[in-house]
Amino acid sequence: MIKAAFFDIDGTLLTSDAEVLPSTSRAIEKLHQNDIICCIASGRGPKRIRSLVGNLPMDAYILYNGQIVFSHDAGIYEHYFTQETLERLAMFGDEENRQMIFGGRKSFYGSKSMRMGQRRLIKQLYHYFPEKVSAKELEKILKKWQIFPKADNRFMSLPIFSQPIYQCVLLSPESETKRLEEMFPDCHFTRSNPYSVDVIPKGGSKIVGIQKTLEYYGIKQEEAIAFGDSWNDTEMLKEVGIGVAMGNANEDIKELADYITDTNNNDGIMKALQELKIIR
Repeated sequence: MIKAAFFDIDGTLLTSDAEVLPSTSRAIEKLHQNDIICCIASGRGPKRIRSLVGNLPMDAYILYNGQIVFSHDAGIYEHYFTQETLERLAMFGDEENRQMIFGGRKSFYGSKSMRMGQRRLIKQLYHYFPEKVSAKELEKILKKWQIFPKADNRFMSLPIFSQPIYQCVLLSPESETKRLEEMFPDCHFTRSNPYSVDVIPKGGSKIVGIQKTLEYYGIKQEEAIAFGDSWNDTEMLKEVGIGVAMGNANEDIKELADYITDTNNNDGIMKALQELKIIR
């Protein structure tokens, strides 16, 4: 029996136009009528998260890929970078003139263009980059555009060392992942697109945040359903009771899911919940 539902945001809970479908709103309402708790599970941070999902009534928020978890009236879990790891990430950004942002509880710090619209920037890159691009090719393109001028010690001078930092987002192609893993063995790397990587403390993931949430509400892991569409949803889709991949999900995500529904633009959430007989 399903007692908890977890939803990724981009590509899942929201349409391609960043809207919540009326069918999705009705589905959330029906879940609550059946005493099923509903939670966000996203790589996004807390800033403006509630306005992002409109008036959808959510019971808990699992953010920064599971690094910070809270309900409306209680903090449930948090996991942040050590000072030493944070310093090494900032030094790396300065030495290689990289584009990155650091996520705190209330704000993002770092590259201005990424702070102003990380998702929008990445979507723009899709139109210009080939399907597979190397780190050197990515660097050449960005330098050619002159989007990111070099600045000394811009990351080391940020106000990030006196507060918890839960996630770092780095503009980086998939081909660079192995190098990053070797450079930062105390970090976990996960992606929602081919051109940027979410960096979180080792041992973190959405499923860890989900487990902490389920413990808080006294619900078993097999009594949970999760919806997602990208690589950073891998662990949660594999380990909850029912993992649902959206019709617009990456093919490898569809392969590991228990169920594949319609797309985020075509009532995928409502259709899955009805077909799985969780709601009528």
